[in-house]
Amino acid sequence: MESRHVHLLLLSYMFCVLILTRAADNIRRDEPLRDGETIVSSGGNFELGFFSPTPTSSKRYLGIWFNKVSVQTVVWVANRDTPLNDKNGMLNFTTQGNLTLVNGSGSVVWSSNTTRGGVQNPIAQLLDSGNLVVREDASENSNYVWQSFDYPGDTALPGVKIGIDLKTGFRRFLWSWKSRNDPSNGQYSFIFDPNGFPQPFLMNGSIQRFRGGAWNGQSFANSPSLLPSPSYKYIFASDPDQVYFTYELIDTSAIARVVMQLHGFLELSTWNNLTQNWDNFGSAPADNCDIYSQCNAYGLCNSGNSPICSCLDKFEPKDPTEWVRGNWSGGCVRKTPVLNCQKEVKFLKYSGIKLPDTRFSWYGRGVTLNSCEELCLRNCSCVAYAKLDTTGTNEDCLLWFDELMDIREFGSSGQDIYIKLDSSETEISTGNSSKEILKKLRISLPLAALSLLSVLCLILYIRHTKNKKKKEEENQNQQRFSEGSSEMLYINKSKNDDLDLPLFDFATILEATNNLSLSNKLGEGGFGPVYKGALKDGQEIAVKRLSRYSAQGTDEFKNEVIFIAKLQHRNLVKLLGCCIQAEEKMLVYEYMPNNSLDWFLFGWFSLLSTLNTFGYL
Repeated sequence: MESRHVHLLLLSYMFCVLILTRAADNIRRDEPLRDGETIVSSGGNFELGFFSPTPTSSKRYLGIWFNKVSVQTVVWVANRDTPLNDKNGMLNFTTQGNLTLVNGSGSVVWSSNTTRGGVQNPIAQLLDSGNLVVREDASENSNYVWQSFDYPGDTALPGVKIGIDLKTGFRRFLWSWKSRNDPSNGQYSFIFDPNGFPQPFLMNGSIQRFRGGAWNGQSFANSPSLLPSPSYKYIFASDPDQVYFTYELIDTSAIARVVMQLHGFLELSTWNNLTQNWDNFGSAPADNCDIYSQCNAYGLCNSGNSPICSCLDKFEPKDPTEWVRGNWSGGCVRKTPVLNCQKEVKFLKYSGIKLPDTRFSWYGRGVTLNSCEELCLRNCSCVAYAKLDTTGTNEDCLLWFDELMDIREFGSSGQDIYIKLDSSETEISTGNSSKEILKKLRISLPLAALSLLSVLCLILYIRHTKNKKKKEEENQNQQRFSEGSSEMLYINKSKNDDLDLPLFDFATILEATNNLSLSNKLGEGGFGPVYKGALKDGQEIAVKRLSRYSAQGTDEFKNEVIFIAKLQHRNLVKLLGCCIQAEEKMLVYEYMPNNSLDWFLFGWFSLLSTLNTFGYL
């Protein structure tokens, strides 16, 4: 009797082992995965199995999805173009070591097509990164025979490389679904173009829809959606073997994805456990000026202007009549043509812009800015030059040899470019006239400095007189906050400051507004979006995030905030503080649910704009 119990215990143990084996993160030879079964990565982040895109669809696909997300979100599909018609599909290895998906009749509908031989005991393993890999069973290293990260669909997870192998020509890119119930290749793709200086493009078929821009050492900073973020970072690599970019999460516990949506937008989103929804961190194209070459050759796009297109300084519309009508397809031309090398030429500096399309450019490392200018000056086909790296750690040079396309105005977030012009177009030139300019500067600069000093002294005297008369009134208008808040820093009062100004750190703003998610967004005005949030003590706030492309400096911003604080009145919404960090400038108000949204979007800033422009209300 006792022996029988022992046998039953052993059988139960073996049964449990078999269950655990099927629930593991891998598939081995002679252990096929059938429809209805799944494997889960070791950390529980991802799941592999069979699915239908919609509840009404009878088509079956093999795919990978997030395991910790309540809404099934597929990140990779094996048989995008060849769906199964029933639930008789099976995933298994062939005798040659290929991972194959077969239908009920045994016909292969998808295969890993592994070309490397010599795999004796293949194993397919789902990693916690979402990467499905095929390797030798005895090997624990990353020398994979095949991996799904090399064949992304519409989604790039952290670590997926979008780019090209320059030796083999193998490309990795994103391709949108055709529809919500059809994961086959759709209309839009996100690729990496290696021509000239490499840059990413969002394509509508064969037409460029959006250009991410050239890597500047930190990011692809030519789009509001691709600027650096405290939540993630970009990685770019370019060498003789390969060109690619990827991204990594700073908070590795976050769940994130980049998706080429079927409606033509590239979106970066993270999962919000509180709302059980995806929060959109960025989308490209972000505005009309993100549409590729909106203003055509030598046209400058600014989404804050009306119309949004204008010609660069020293340039004019090629077809003025059509330009006035809003047809900018003709672009702009130089007012004074540069005829090869027959005339004396020089360069004019344009600042705060998105660098033009770099497909027809040359890039050189270890070249100083002065040497870059000389190279462009000596080449009659060169039309412009620029320093690409903005970190200050590398000397580099970028030369353009065709019309400059896809330029937009970025303000302080933009870069400098030097465009070749006829010498008659500007007083600042290069070459033999530089000595004459220096002589003029030696005379004019001291006179200008003396005049400026006199004006500054007069301004300081007038300001001192006004401050002395209004000191008592200003002190009565100052509103101070309670001490000891763990969420605030303060700009302390000194003889140069007019009042205590609460300064929120950026991390507090992110936490209060759920990482500035769209679900917290109240709206958007001319100066930037407004987000609703809540501090740790429960106080509701409204955060006004100023545009990154404003040309306003930090000191000017601080002065404006102090000025607003002085104007506070019991019938007006209360300014609680501000946030200044790197490119970020934000105003934090008391949230007033009974006040209209127009007040947050336009109220204070219309008032401030009037004061700044005219000096009075």
